[in-house]
Amino acid sequence: MFQLKLMGGEKFNISKDDVNQLSGKSGLVFLPGLNGFINISSISSILPIEIANPDRKQNRDGQWCIRKFGQWYLESNQDVRIDLGYYPELEGGEKKQLDSPSSFAKELSDKF
Repeated sequence: MFQLKLMGGEKFNISKDDVNQLSGKSGLVFLPGLNGFINISSISSILPIEIANPDRKQNRDGQWCIRKFGQWYLESNQDVRIDLGYYPELEGGEKKQLDSPSSFAKELSDKF
């Protein structure tokens, strides 16, 4: 998904197909995702959603999360706070690799 921002400040979420439809065009262009026409000269920017709004990200489970007052919450249920220990990708970190059950079993078998 991408965010299309117009010169007047209006923002629209558009698909990659809509972005491809805009490239190399001039004048009024029909966007099926918006079911309307956009004047190319009135476009201020087109950015991926992740860059356009850094306080809204998708976690690895596919759920959209938002940041409020330094904490991450589920967008669909803002009573649910996200633990960055489980979803470090929201802050740009990577999940620590845990030992696989087979390596743990091997360690136990070596001890006994």
